[in-house]
Amino acid sequence: MSSPVEFQCAGSQGTGWAFGCSRTGATHRDNGRHCEDAFALWSGSSGAIPYIALAIADGHGDQRHDQSRTGAALAVQSAVDELVTFHRLHLHDTPPHSLRAEFRADFPRRVSRRWRDMVTEDASHRGEGVSASVTAPSVFTRYGSTLIAASVIADTILLGQIGDGDVVLVRPDGTIETPLPGDVSLLGTETRSLSSRDAHLLWRTATLDRAGGGVLIAATDGVSDSFDGSEGPEFMKFIRSIVNRIDQYGIENVAGAMSGWLDRYSALASGDDMTLAFICITPGEAGGRTEKPPRSEEISGSSWGF
Repeated sequence: MSSPVEFQCAGSQGTGWAFGCSRTGATHRDNGRHCEDAFALWSGSSGAIPYIALAIADGHGDQRHDQSRTGAALAVQSAVDELVTFHRLHLHDTPPHSLRAEFRADFPRRVSRRWRDMVTEDASHRGEGVSASVTAPSVFTRYGSTLIAASVIADTILLGQIGDGDVVLVRPDGTIETPLPGDVSLLGTETRSLSSRDAHLLWRTATLDRAGGGVLIAATDGVSDSFDGSEGPEFMKFIRSIVNRIDQYGIENVAGAMSGWLDRYSALASGDDMTLAFICITPGEAGGRTEKPPRSEEISGSSWGF
């Protein structure tokens, strides 16, 4: 596990490179509180087919959700575990259209269940008097968190989200896609949660063509709240600036500057914790961006940032 002040990276030359950074919000630092965001990155291969998995989470953080920092850490762990399992179970003998249908139908249920099992175990270790068979809903509420999960496998990008936060894909020609639009049924600061009843039914999912690649960016709501909201022009301008800087200065420089950017936005605007992660996706066919990661490390396995 790493400190939130450090960025982490994972990836492979054939699939792309992923980076993540979490920062404690200015308001939380002033009040002596910990960062309640988390992220996890994973790269690996199964049957010589490489993949990248990414997850970010935002613990709710109020008094009702006093264990949400742990809830967020368990959320990203459960998401990456299930993305890896999904890859191993479905990729080799599943046609692309079936792979996408299986993800929509299966992933939200599996990751929600895994998160609840992990929360139950953690609460039991804390002496909460719960068991795997009977867990009071209030226990899950204490660990409440949002979650965004993404995976790049073969020719497909898989995305899932419960709660707020942003997922944006910038294609090489500059086209911006927002494949998981916000829930218009919610008011104000309301959000869906892994702790919600029937959480597996509250997920939004999307499957995209990897095609020409691009940059996939995921962020907790503290980032967009520092601009003009998830779909505002200033936030989209910020998203474009990340991609432009990657093209101009390289992945290493952008990743290294990320912590300073997030600290500045938090201090000047939202004051909230911030997590930003992105995957520079290599095109499915030869060509496209194939830059080396920081220090030209060939990274395999997992990378966590809580």
